[in-house]
Amino acid sequence: VVLDQYKSELSAYEEPLAGMRIHFDVPGKEKRVEELERKIEEPGFWDDTDKSQHVMKELKDLKDLLD
Repeated sequence: VVLDQYKSELSAYEEPLAGMRIHFDVPGKEKRVEELERKIEEPGFWDDTDKSQHVMKELKDLKDLLD
């Protein structure tokens, strides 16, 4: 009986948690980090200061979020 009560209470969290998974999209963010890290290694990446700063900020923000 107690287990059924817990199942019922937990089922109320399914929809909000699904929304959070979509919002946080951890696998997608990890993939983007990998893409940005490869981009940094490309020849000439640092030649465009504005672009490189934008990429580095995005990378830092994503890593902070994932941590």
